[in-house]
Amino acid sequence: MKVVLRTDVPKVGYRGDVVKVRDGFFRNFLSPRDLADAATPALLKLSELRKEKRVMKAQQVLENAKEVLEKLKGLKVSIKAKASEKGRLFASVTENDVIDAIEKKAKVRLEREFLKMAHFKETGKYDVLVHLGKDMEETVKVEVKAAA
Repeated sequence: MKVVLRTDVPKVGYRGDVVKVRDGFFRNFLSPRDLADAATPALLKLSELRKEKRVMKAQQVLENAKEVLEKLKGLKVSIKAKASEKGRLFASVTENDVIDAIEKKAKVRLEREFLKMAHFKETGKYDVLVHLGKDMEETVKVEVKAAA
């Protein structure tokens, strides 16, 4: 039987997907938990319209990500932090510090989960990987300097 999923169901499909399941699975699991509805012509049409919207939204996100990566290409930022004479920082440089530096320089606001880095505990030059999705990565050069 064909059903339209109301929510994401692990190992079955995502919200709005039209999937074929066994009658008993729908009757005993999906329907009592309000996870799916039986596929009617009206629901199938609505599902198709939602799918088109999702595709358009995904394309928009992809275009935005490419634009962000273009701004980050070859970007070098500098962060000043309190450090000892040996170059050891009193407080680590975190993702938030790097995000703020990137925002000031490139006018791009990133989320923490996009940055792949360890906290910096010493002055020096570091590479930070910005990962926006599959095959959408850029490296940003970060220089941590001792504050005067």
